Amino acid sequence: MSIVEIAHGSPGYHEMVRLRDLHLRQPIGLRLQPADLAGEEGHRHFALVEDARIVGGLIANPLGAGRAKLRQMWVHPDLRGQGHGRELLAEVEARLAGEGVTGFVLHARKDAAGFYEKSGYVAKGEPFTEVGLPHLLMEKHGGA
Repeated sequence: MSIVEIAHGSPGYHEMVRLRDLHLRQPIGLRLQPADLAGEEGHRHFALVEDARIVGGLIANPLGAGRAKLRQMWVHPDLRGQGHGRELLAEVEARLAGEGVTGFVLHARKDAAGFYEKSGYVAKGEPFTEVGLPHLLMEKHGGA
């Protein structure tokens, strides 16, 4: 497996949008809408690739001042539980840390919070609802 950065607007980006919709939104009865994609041209899109096929993804939104928000991470259901998500997260954090990012923030679905805790993230504040599901604000400081 490899982790590659995908350019916004490219065919790979459009495939990632389709897969995000399939793996993140449709299972909870929602669909990605054009408004959900607004502003993504300023975000960085990372794909987990196996045999020229995108099997996972993660978006990084630079916030300035050495911080980035990570969002919409997913791994193909057939590949979950094999360490690929941890690999994707660690690689994206390391690339961003190499560019001066020292703090990460994300909104974790409550049932995924344990995954992020194992990678050094700490929950902040009370649970909140986003896309109809309970989420936690989580942060990690000190780079990857």
